Amino acid sequence: MVTSQHEASHRIFQDRPELLTPVFRLLGVALPENPTVEVITPDVTETRPIERRVDTLLRVSAPNGRAFLLFVEAQQRKDREKAVSWGSE
Repeated sequence: MVTSQHEASHRIFQDRPELLTPVFRLLGVALPENPTVEVITPDVTETRPIERRVDTLLRVSAPNGRAFLLFVEAQQRKDREKAVSWGSE
């Protein structure tokens, strides 16, 4: 079930992508200098009729043309079986 808290956690990065810089720094992940960040469709449906969506999908592009996609998923609580999905562990 989608909640206001869930939606707000994604709007933060969709509306203020510059906030990725301190988050990446905190996680120890390098972010390109002066990147361009675009919000792109979160619909990741395949050609088969199975709908798959991510919460937020961003394209981060460096001025040199290199780019990567960043999928952001909100979690309600820590799941020990998904330890690698939590930056703090």
